[in-house]
This record gives sequence, C-alpha cells and structure tokens, in this order.
Amino acid sequence: VICVNAEYNENADFGDIVRIDNFDNGYEVINSVLEKDNKIKVIKHVRGLKIKFYGSNNIIKFVDKIPSFKNVKFDCGDNTTICINTTKHKIKNLYINARSENTDISIDKDFSIESGTFDTHGEPNTKISIGKDCQFGCNIELDTADGHTIYSTDGEILNTPKDITIGNHVWLCKNVSVLKGAKIPNNSVIAKGSIFTKLYEQGDIYKSV
Repeated sequence: VICVNAEYNENADFGDIVRIDNFDNGYEVINSVLEKDNKIKVIKHVRGLKIKFYGSNNIIKFVDKIPSFKNVKFDCGDNTTICINTTKHKIKNLYINARSENTDISIDKDFSIESGTFDTHGEPNTKISIGKDCQFGCNIELDTADGHTIYSTDGEILNTPKDITIGNHVWLCKNVSVLKGAKIPNNSVIAKGSIFTKLYEQGDIYKSV
C-alpha cells in the first residue's frame, strides 16, 4: 500500500513523487498546496492515468487495488476527493473535470466505461456517487451543473448545481447524459441517447426521462 504526498518541494522536478509512505486501506495521492508560482503538479506514476492539481487539499484514493487505466485524466481544483474502488475491468477514455471546490466523486466496485466525461463545470459543493457493478458505454456525460449561471432580476441564482446518484448494477447505454439532480435506482438500464434528469425510486428500463 502506498501514500503519495505531492506537497511542493523546491528540489523536486514537477511530476516527481515527493514522498512515499504507508496507508492502511489502499493507495492514495494527496495534493496539499498550490504549486509555487502557480505551476501545476502532474502525477504520472499510474499507467494510463494523468492527474493535474490546480488547487490544494485534493485526494485521489484507490481502494484495495489500483485499477487498470487507459487514457484517463483527472483535473482537480480545491478540496476534491475522488475515490475509486477495485474493478476487474479496465477504465477507459474517462475525463473527470473537478476544477471546482469541495467536489466528492465516488465509484464503487467493478465499474466499467468505454468513454465519457464527469463534469462539475467549476461549480462548488457537489457529489457524484456511482454504485457497484455499473457499466457505462461510449460518450457518457455526467453533469452536476449547467455550465453557466442564470440569475433572476434580483440577482438570485436560479440554476444551482445538484448531486448525481447512480445506484448498483446500472447500465448506461451509448450517448447517455445524466444531468444535475438525477438519481438512478439500482438495477436500471438507461437507453441509448437518453437524457436523464429526474429521480426515480424503482429499477427499470428508462428512455429520455
């Protein structure tokens, strides 16, 4: 088990591992401070996975075993936690844009994806939770925010970000978009090309809901 602490070290090249220590329940990458002169710390020691820290106090945790990655990238802002459990599948072509504050993304056991993007759109205080044994197809999008802020005439924000929750044993078919506030129950299939926006309590086959 390995804990990598990516604190700034003036004697280390960017991309170097600064310190290796013990961790009890998996593998953890920690970014504690913004890099000096706003330079970006890049961790490249996990094959197929590229991590960029744009802020501070970020944690990437791999529980039990580091998954196999291919063309995967994480961008982290401030106080971001990304926790990925062990999986028998290769995680492929995934971009997680968490360049925001207080983002929490958790992916449970045996997750698989062909390609997709999980995006907070820079909005703070959101969570994405994915349950056990979930299978995602190609071009999957999970968006906890709209990508732009809409204000009322009184200056009130009308489109606040919201969490996304996906239960256990869920299959997202090709070109599915899951938008803010969505909750997908256990044992569900979301049909090809669907846009999922609502909260449902019972597993079923859904199409553009």
